[in-house]
Formats: sequence, C-alpha cells, structure tokens
Amino acid sequence: MRGAWLIWTLMFAGPACAQTPAPPAASPLDNYAEAAATTIIAEQTCPGIQVKAGQLTTLRLATKVAAAQEAILQEKLRTRATQVRQQLAADGREAWCAQALAAFGPQGSVAKGILATGAPIR
Repeated sequence: MRGAWLIWTLMFAGPACAQTPAPPAASPLDNYAEAAATTIIAEQTCPGIQVKAGQLTTLRLATKVAAAQEAILQEKLRTRATQVRQQLAADGREAWCAQALAAFGPQGSVAKGILATGAPIR
C-alpha cells in the first residue's frame, strides 16, 4: 500500500519533484558575510541609515570565526559585497535601501537591529 502511494505521489508531482534536491543551507560564514556586506553598504548608500557596530560585532562573535577561516570569510565578504552592489544597481537605491532596512533594521526579518535610522549611533 505504501509503495502505491509513493508511485501515485511521484506520478502527479512529476519528475521535477523527484529530481530537485533541496538547496544547501547557508553556513554561518555566509550568513555573516551577507549581514556585514549588506549593512555596511546600506550605511554608505542609504540616507539616514547607520550600522549599529555593536550589533554587527555580536553577530560576528556568534559566528565563531576560527583563525583558519579568516581567509575564507574575507573571500565571502568580497563576493557578497559584489553581489549586493549588483542588486543595488538593479533595484535602484530607494527600493534596495527599503529592503535592507526591512531585513536588518529594528524589525529585521533576517537579523534585527543591525541597522538604525534617525539619531546618530555610537
């Protein structure tokens, strides 16, 4: 009975369902590189947005970057910064800044509180 259910599921789901592997999970280094590149470029590009350096530092410490991983992280940061700049150019400053703030601002969907607006951050 179980085999029939599997055949029925694959038949209706199509071959793409059976052949499409799940995307690999992002590593902590990838996540940190995304946060650092996006927030630093946002501070440089978006009016009134500032990086809360303490929050970014806390995220880096939570990533637990080993000394042997520093070169890998630097390459990930360069690659991610290039991707972020390309996305900024494609989306336009206003839309991209809104997305960056939504992802990393006070209500951040990716990481809360790395970006802030308004008063100077110390």
